[in-house]
Amino acid sequence: MNNIVRIKETSLPSTCFVFKNSTTCPVSARAADVVRNANSDTPIYWIDVIEQRPISNWVSETYKVKHESPQLLLINNSQVVQVWNHGRISGECFAGS
Repeated sequence: MNNIVRIKETSLPSTCFVFKNSTTCPVSARAADVVRNANSDTPIYWIDVIEQRPISNWVSETYKVKHESPQLLLINNSQVVQVWNHGRISGECFAGS
């Protein structure tokens, strides 16, 4: 199951993935394909970082994670428990979710 939600406000559930995508980067494009094809029951919140800079910055500040893109965060109990950047984003990131 793929449950992607385009984030539109500064609010996230206590457990989710957050994918930060750059619409101008080929590495992000490859990671975006992985995320689109992810098999996850955990919701995936999608941020296009150029178009949604304030929300992207909010995630970095709120969860104390240095911004990179592409970037995939796993949030559990309102805390980041895993971060994958760049080429490390793969289908394995969603295993068990």
